[in-house]
Amino acid sequence: MSNTSRRSFLALAVATVAGAGLAGCSFLPGSDDNQGAQASEMTKTLDKSRVLVAYFSFPETDDPAGMSEDEANSTHIVDGKVYGNTQYVAQLIAERTKADLFRIETAEALPLDHATLTDLADEQLNTRARPRLKQTVRNLADYDTVFIGYPIWWYDMPMPLYTFLEGHDFKGKNVIPFSTHGGSRLASTVDSIVTTLPGATVVGDAFTISRDDMDDATTQVTEWLAALKRR
Repeated sequence: MSNTSRRSFLALAVATVAGAGLAGCSFLPGSDDNQGAQASEMTKTLDKSRVLVAYFSFPETDDPAGMSEDEANSTHIVDGKVYGNTQYVAQLIAERTKADLFRIETAEALPLDHATLTDLADEQLNTRARPRLKQTVRNLADYDTVFIGYPIWWYDMPMPLYTFLEGHDFKGKNVIPFSTHGGSRLASTVDSIVTTLPGATVVGDAFTISRDDMDDATTQVTEWLAALKRR
């Protein structure tokens, strides 16, 4: 299948400079008629596909009590349980598509201190690092459609996402990005996924939600998935 980049709606984001670094798990789409037609055809098969939701999410705490502002920005609390923002969106998508879930995690533990984490993310971006992952998806060949979820860190995907994308064979897969952000928009992350996965069909109608709107995530995810299936 050919790549599809319909940078049409929704963009992911970063908060403001230092706080923008990882805020909301978030330091931070283009259109072609033929590619759009391919994306439309692909989304019609969503209900018939074997679906995987793979996501990277890093809540800066798991304690719902006494959170700092940075910790609160990176998390969403439901019934007393703390979720990373992207983690929560991933679970909503998986529930509604009957998909399997895979959490992308680094082999080396990431720092919980916000400033240290922000600096590390910036360093990894500047060096184009490819952090080692704790595990890979061994049966990716079993899936037709893969949702890829991530926060925006420094106007890009976190570098572990590049490790994940480059370390798996997405040839022939339908790839649907989604993300959480702190206030700017998707930047060029959909284009980056298209470039990184030349053998996949990447849907440009990516989903994104601000960390400030997480209480409305259920409604927004449901409406987005319904719109994908109509395309």
